[in-house]
Amino acid sequence: MSADGVRGSYRNTTQRAVILAEVEAAEGHLTAGEIFERVRRRYPTIAYGTVYRTLHLLAEHDLIQELTFADQASRFDKRTERHDHVLCTRCGVLGDVEVPVALLAEHVAQEQSGFTVTSHHTVFNGLCPACKEALEREEAEERMSAAAAQNR
Repeated sequence: MSADGVRGSYRNTTQRAVILAEVEAAEGHLTAGEIFERVRRRYPTIAYGTVYRTLHLLAEHDLIQELTFADQASRFDKRTERHDHVLCTRCGVLGDVEVPVALLAEHVAQEQSGFTVTSHHTVFNGLCPACKEALEREEAEERMSAAAAQNR
C-alpha cells in the first residue's frame, strides 16, 4: 500500500474524492444510481458514467467494497474488511452482520476444493423485521377476508 493508504497508483481528483465521501457518509449500501443522485446535488454537471467508473476504480483500490447480487444493481459498501450481509428478499434492504463461523466455511471450501481462497462473502437472504411484520399483517387480513366471505 502506498503512503496514502491506496493500493497501486491512483490519481485522486475532486470528483473521486466527492464520490468516495458520499459512500463513506452513507448509512447503508447504496447503488451507483443513488450515489449519482447524491453527488449530482453538489456537482450538477457530473455524468453518471463518471460516477459509475469511479465507483469501480475505488473498489479496485480497496477503498470501498462492491457487492453484487445476481440480477440486481451492485451496491457499494464503505466497509472493506471482511464481513457478511443480510438481504431482505422482499424490499431489498441490505445490512451488515458479523458471523464468526463464516471464516470456518472459508477453510472448509479450501479443503474440499483445493482452491486457495483469497476472500469470500456470505449473504443471508430472508425477510427484514418490517417486511416480516407486513407479511404477517397481510396474511391475517386475508384470513379475516376469507372467514368473512364464508359467513356471508
